[in-house]
Amino acid sequence: MTVQDPTQQEPRLGIDVIGFGVGEFAYLLNVFEGPARDRSVSVFRAEEMIDDVTLSTAGASSLLARDLAAVDDDGDLGVKGVAAAVATALGQATRWTEISLLTGESMDNVALLEAPGVSLMLQPRLLGTWFVFAQDPAISSAEATLRVVRQHVEQNPGGSAYLVLKTLASEQHLLIRREETSWTTGVPDFEKDEVAETAGLDDAGLLAAIEDARGEA
Repeated sequence: MTVQDPTQQEPRLGIDVIGFGVGEFAYLLNVFEGPARDRSVSVFRAEEMIDDVTLSTAGASSLLARDLAAVDDDGDLGVKGVAAAVATALGQATRWTEISLLTGESMDNVALLEAPGVSLMLQPRLLGTWFVFAQDPAISSAEATLRVVRQHVEQNPGGSAYLVLKTLASEQHLLIRREETSWTTGVPDFEKDEVAETAGLDDAGLLAAIEDARGEA
């Protein structure tokens, strides 16, 4: 399994969205090996999926049929285009942000993966499918995260968000709640079972809190 030109045809945020079936996603998780790929497997709770040879084989066949993979002269299958960008993000990411979007009745999820040369957002849908779109290159990853959270609370008054920000060496958590005219953030202390809240934040203050949780402040 190889990657052919991982940046070709990369999707663009808000313009191009592409879906991958469960078998395709299983195959893409298996393109690379190493700590980054293992972290992605953990983030997507895909431990059983990646060991299912039948599932991965079906995914490879589907990618080939969709012209997202090709067989080279040696008979080896390699992913290309958007599939290569996804495989690169899954297998070479340096940062993972799990965004849980909460309402009183439901929860939705978005995962932001950042790898050298590619930053993608992935959102789960029915039957194990994942929809993928690229982070807008004109904004930072912290700003992209804020945009997702802000859109969620605009569409769901009273909604909140819970971020889990991971690297290979660290993990940070951040709670975000929208008040009437401001934001409140919370940093949980699991050992003390406490949450340190900061209220009265505007968008710039929330962005700074996200950057701080990312270790960028």
